[in-house]
Amino acid sequence: MKLLACLLALAAAAYARLVNSTIDDASPVVNYSQTPSLRCTPGTCNEEWTTRLYNGTSSTTAAPVSIPFVGSGVYVYLGVEGTVNFNIDGEFRGSFSNNNVNEIVLAFYNVSLADGSHVLLIYPPPLRAEIIELDYIVYTHSVPGSRTGAIVGGVVGGLVFLALLTRGAFVLMRRRRQRRLSLRGVRLADDWTDKAALRLDTGALPQKPKLVL
Repeated sequence: MKLLACLLALAAAAYARLVNSTIDDASPVVNYSQTPSLRCTPGTCNEEWTTRLYNGTSSTTAAPVSIPFVGSGVYVYLGVEGTVNFNIDGEFRGSFSNNNVNEIVLAFYNVSLADGSHVLLIYPPPLRAEIIELDYIVYTHSVPGSRTGAIVGGVVGGLVFLALLTRGAFVLMRRRRQRRLSLRGVRLADDWTDKAALRLDTGALPQKPKLVL
């Protein structure tokens, strides 16, 4: 069963595909440690500016922001007046500096993460109220490929066929061995017939003469 589970996992992984998903700054998944000082929307900011933003929104803050995600890669698009740091799962992963908060760029990315659950932390350096304008985050994760079901079915069928083939070969070898032994005159246990147990008649045996004094 362990071998079957491993083979199925390998088959599914081999035919999984990577996709990108986007988290907008206004998504409830994004955790702001402080309420953003400005939430830019088509109704609050210049339309010419909001058309450049993903989903037409951005959030400006000077406090840490955390975003949980499940995947193997992450990309962060934001603007900053000063320096912003990036931390993943409690480990510092890099920083980015700029002098124009309205210039939304790819400020950070990491594509070497283990495929699983992670927490991204975006924060300014200690004791420095740097202004961060967060636009969106893209993360890469795997999804089952369209052929995964067919591959898994093929693996199961192949294992069943292999088991039947092994069983048939074992039975055939056993029969051939029995045939060779039979031709050599060796009676196999299956060919033995029940024999009556031999019983000695002690009265028929010569008795030791008694010594008479």
